[in-house]
Amino acid sequence: MLRRPIDLRVDRDSVAMGDDVVSHAGVISVPRGTLLSAAIERSSPEIRSPGWSWIAVVDVDTAAVWSVDHGVRLLVADRPLRRGPVEIFFRYFVQIDPAWLFDRLARGDKPDRRALEEQYAPIAREKHRAELRRRERELDGRLLSAPCVDALRHLGAEVTLHADVACEFTFQGEAWVVRRADTMLQVFRGAGGPIASIRPHALGEAWIVGVLAVAARTAAGTAARLDALPDAELSPGLELTASGGRWMSHGATVVQVHSEIAARVAQLAHGRSVVQMRALFDA
Repeated sequence: MLRRPIDLRVDRDSVAMGDDVVSHAGVISVPRGTLLSAAIERSSPEIRSPGWSWIAVVDVDTAAVWSVDHGVRLLVADRPLRRGPVEIFFRYFVQIDPAWLFDRLARGDKPDRRALEEQYAPIAREKHRAELRRRERELDGRLLSAPCVDALRHLGAEVTLHADVACEFTFQGEAWVVRRADTMLQVFRGAGGPIASIRPHALGEAWIVGVLAVAARTAAGTAARLDALPDAELSPGLELTASGGRWMSHGATVVQVHSEIAARVAQLAHGRSVVQMRALFDA
């Protein structure tokens, strides 16, 4: 008598906006007697990025941690599958190190993603900073151009880290971070989310120089914030719309900022290089 295969009903979490446009649910058939570990590997997520962690829930049991780095690491005893269907759901546990995650769950921690993220956050920050220092040391590329860095230093900024994907500096007692995010340049000041997301890169650099120049003029007492902008003609082609405390552009040039002065600086920087922005404020 032929033995009927076992159906694995597989689904997973979405990992980002847009990933949930279509369903991830599907059915995979495996021979009866297939080991649980092999079934989990067979049905593992198609998104295969190193360092990403997934928890496989089999029926109602947290059964394994799966990652590209280590494959299936079982939290339960391996066993042949004798009856089905078997429900396998992969929960996305972001960029928590899969080895660290497995050790925590193996010792009895609950698979609470938020709690585990909080525990792992200091380790993640330390690893990220070590990686940035490695890139700064070993790679020749730099995120910001030499004229941009020179302009920042001219305005009083102290660059503390500069790699190919990130630049960190202090200015007027605050920590600033500039990061590459795909095609965007993101700017952070202090804690919290980005204060600006800008494309193209050259516009982002000119905007940073303009924002710091405005702050320097304001701190010197030579002008109020909105009056600190030089009187200069604006280049056409960048329209910004205010909505809910944000100013946003439309089209190929992307500007998303969170204050009126930041929006005004973006319009001033549009069509100008870093060198030209610096000259405007130095005049």
